[in-house]
Amino acid sequence: MKRLIISDTHIGSQFCREQQLLNLLRTKEYDQLILNGDIIEFLKIPSFTKKAADLLKAIDYKKEVIYVIGNHDRALEGFIGTDFLNIKICDLYEFEEAGRKFRIEHGDQYENGILHYRGLMKFISLFQDIMERVFNFNLSKWFTNFRLKKRKLKRVWDIVDQNNDVDVLIIGHMHIPEVLIWIDGDENLKTYVNTGDWVQHATYVEIDDGIVRLKNFLKE
Repeated sequence: MKRLIISDTHIGSQFCREQQLLNLLRTKEYDQLILNGDIIEFLKIPSFTKKAADLLKAIDYKKEVIYVIGNHDRALEGFIGTDFLNIKICDLYEFEEAGRKFRIEHGDQYENGILHYRGLMKFISLFQDIMERVFNFNLSKWFTNFRLKKRKLKRVWDIVDQNNDVDVLIIGHMHIPEVLIWIDGDENLKTYVNTGDWVQHATYVEIDDGIVRLKNFLKE
């Protein structure tokens, strides 16, 4: 079974890589599509183009589609646990394949501080939207680079420690595409993956019969 996982597309925002994302959805074959949060931009003031409509049409709804809610599309949380237009909406998705347990979640729950104050986040997102559309300043890219400079590996291990009951943990949210692979104390192979984003990067995860690969669409 081939699974395609993308996150943090932020469709409706100023710097969404709509064309590259459209090319991905039109050319990649998959049995299951997992949209791992922040797919549609609801926190800012979204501006949906014709290409955004083409993106929604490019999804193969005959295949299984999983939508994991992120912090920017939390407006859809009322649909969690339901099937909407043949899309299964959830806040956590798990499956087992090739003898390994996989967990996929957006990752915003591992953040502390103001992220959990929704009213304040809407205000900050409005400011970000103004910076992007009026001044053409990619604040999301700047913040990702800032976060990358200050980031410590210990924080990733803290996330991993909270998910030691699974073999593969895949999250998004941080817009930092990366993979960590290690052997735990019981000699089990463990994997952590961040899918990256479609604002600064154009990265995605492919799982083919249990084999996990992080890919960059711009380099294909």
